[in-house]
Amino acid sequence: MPLYFDLSDRGAAADPEARKFVVAQRKELAGGAVPTPPFLLMNADGKVLAAVNAYASPDQIYEAMRKVLRNHPEYDQPSEEEKKLRSPIERAQVQIDLGNYDEARKILKSVDTDEAHYLLGRLARFGRNWQEMEKQFACVKNDAFSNDILMERAYPLWFGKKFAELRDHLKGFPKSSRRYTEARYYEGLAWYHLGKKDKALEIWKSTITGCTQDPWIYRADWAYTTTKDSARGIFTTAGKRTSLLNRIGYMGRRNPDLQGP
Repeated sequence: MPLYFDLSDRGAAADPEARKFVVAQRKELAGGAVPTPPFLLMNADGKVLAAVNAYASPDQIYEAMRKVLRNHPEYDQPSEEEKKLRSPIERAQVQIDLGNYDEARKILKSVDTDEAHYLLGRLARFGRNWQEMEKQFACVKNDAFSNDILMERAYPLWFGKKFAELRDHLKGFPKSSRRYTEARYYEGLAWYHLGKKDKALEIWKSTITGCTQDPWIYRADWAYTTTKDSARGIFTTAGKRTSLLNRIGYMGRRNPDLQGP
């Protein structure tokens, strides 16, 4: 869950209207130099419903969101667009996006299509149920899902710390695939954990500079920066910026994937 927000008056990401909206509720954030603000969950009227530490994990943020919905059921209603969804796949995808995996499985198990089996395999991967994942992927016959499945099958290798197999599995991953930057990120990690940091840096750099920015590019930039500049372990506005994307900072001093799965 990558987040980037700037409450300053000036800067590339400055948003005066957002600043006014937030500061109306949290006046302590109006200063010129303030500590990293928390992640605020607010309604459309500006009322703060919950606040989470800026360095919280995605799971902690999701739990805060779920708590807000439990306490405010008026916000836990399907939108008009959701109400228009008719196909099981569309409805299941919404539940996946919301993190309601059990509900998504319930919908998908009533459907016998390649896409349904692919999504069920993906859900099994989220739970690290590798046997169920393979069972579902074995039912997918449409080649349109081949690259997605190739990437999904990289995760058992990653979590199993089979770095040489992970490297070979992702070598030559098709650039035309929507999962290309994800694959390159993990290929770099495989080389990194095999002790070949220069090769990892090469892969991350070519991906960061050669692809459109997305969450995997940001994560590669984070890994590249903390590997390249491990002596300081962090980069700030002071001194030379070492991030290839010219980023000032990320969530923490060191990308946790560099510690291993």
